[in-house]
Amino acid sequence: MAVMADKYDLPPCNMCMIATDPTYQAYNVTISGIVLAIVGVFGIVGNAFVIFVYTRPSLSKQSTSVYLAALAMSDLCMVCTAMFLFALEAWRHHGPPVLALIYGGGAPFVFPLGAMFQTTSVYFCVAAAVDCFISVVLSSRAKRLLCTAKRAKITVFVLTVCCILYNIPHFFEVESIACYEPRFDIESIQVCPTEIRQNQLYYTVYYTYMYTIFMAVGPLLLLVAINVVVVIAVLRRPADDNEDSDTISLILVVFLFICCNSLSLLINFLELLLYEQLAHTIVYLVDASNFLVVCNCTANFFIYLAFGKTFRHTFIDAVKRWKSASVAVDAHDDTQSVGRISPLPLLSTKTRDHAVGGGEPVVFLWDRLNNTTSRRDSDALTCMFQTSSNDLIVLGNGCHHTAV
Repeated sequence: MAVMADKYDLPPCNMCMIATDPTYQAYNVTISGIVLAIVGVFGIVGNAFVIFVYTRPSLSKQSTSVYLAALAMSDLCMVCTAMFLFALEAWRHHGPPVLALIYGGGAPFVFPLGAMFQTTSVYFCVAAAVDCFISVVLSSRAKRLLCTAKRAKITVFVLTVCCILYNIPHFFEVESIACYEPRFDIESIQVCPTEIRQNQLYYTVYYTYMYTIFMAVGPLLLLVAINVVVVIAVLRRPADDNEDSDTISLILVVFLFICCNSLSLLINFLELLLYEQLAHTIVYLVDASNFLVVCNCTANFFIYLAFGKTFRHTFIDAVKRWKSASVAVDAHDDTQSVGRISPLPLLSTKTRDHAVGGGEPVVFLWDRLNNTTSRRDSDALTCMFQTSSNDLIVLGNGCHHTAV
């Protein structure tokens, strides 16, 4: 391989791979290339439904709906970037050469975008938590003043701008490098860390201190504290079905967040303290943590559907209206078919109807749901929020897991 690499005057394409042993490669393909990709598909569909429900006219005037819709959008984008960075990355070493070219060309741009969506998910969650705290714990006057859709939209915009600015350095951390791929005897592309990413001062300031404060420990502690206060306040209120469902949702969301991020926190500490001794083990933990990223983003829809009455009623009502609209369209098409002059007069009625009608018409979900008006629950809007502050593996040698 060294001879061929010298022949093309290019470095080998495995120069920046984190681990090359067959056992890890098989594990990586199974977890990141197959299981993560399957869960990611559900995450994309589920978050699309969440966005649809919380942007309905009946809910969009609520501040919490604005935050949860923004969180779902961030989670959806994050799942897409995770599938590119993790699933495609796993297969590029085992699939056709075009996969390596796509990944090598796109990773320097997708990686910083993924980091941005990771950050927005964290702070949209924090914003939703604060909004829920104000709504449940503080006075009605504070709720009317602060918990408005207009203020929520302004907050989402400001947080988005701040998250973009915070993640600008990620655009200078990885680069595409031409390399020699001995499997196909061709020139390919590998993604490697830049000199900035490998600078010890940069890593210490940006990852060790800033990331820990603004992306890991800080948001986690704040969310746990807010959730505890909110749950206590809700439990002290008179029993109410909607409030009970909100309480269960809060507990489950916090529990899920802690579970999905505890491994990330553990990896961060291991990298800081024992990386040289545990480097081989950490790469396995990183893949598992990446999988939890996607699971965390995907679980939103199922938590809302199972435990959030407002979300469930709106979603079910929308589905029912879509079915009714589908039946009405089918009936309308059948009526038009009966009144239509057949271009084949020799066909029997049964044959003609089959030729004209065929199968059922395609009805697109979003078109049928645009005019849905759903049941209103005045003060029972679900105070649920899901954190997706999760890890994005930094590509290349020396580019380790940088997770919450």
